[in-house]
Amino acid sequence: MGRLIEVQQGQVCSSPLGVQPGDVLLFHATGARVRPGSEGVEILGPFLPAVLGDNGEILTAMGAPNTVLLRALRPGQATIELISGDPWHAPRSTTLEIAVGRPSPAGPAPCAAPE
Repeated sequence: MGRLIEVQQGQVCSSPLGVQPGDVLLFHATGARVRPGSEGVEILGPFLPAVLGDNGEILTAMGAPNTVLLRALRPGQATIELISGDPWHAPRSTTLEIAVGRPSPAGPAPCAAPE
C-alpha cells in the first residue's frame, strides 16, 4: 500500500531519497519540476490550500501556492528541483535525487530532522 509522506524540510533530506512505487511525497513548496532524463515519478501541483465550509462552499487561501505532490510511479531514478520562498520576488531552489525502489512492507523514515 502506498504511503503519504510529508516532507517538512526538503533541504535536509538525504539524497537520494528512497521511496517505493505508489508512495506520494507532500512537499511544502511553491513549485517543482522533474529534470530531463528522470523517470519513475510525476509532479502534481502546485496547489493552494482550501477547505470545505459548513455551507458547502470551498474557501481558498489568498497568496502563493504552498504544496506540491510527487507520486512515485515505478522503479527508477529522478532528479527534482523544489522551488520555495516567494515565487515572484525571492524563489529558492533545492535539488533532490529520488530513488524509487521495489515495494517493501516497511522502511526507514525518508528524512531526518535537522540536528
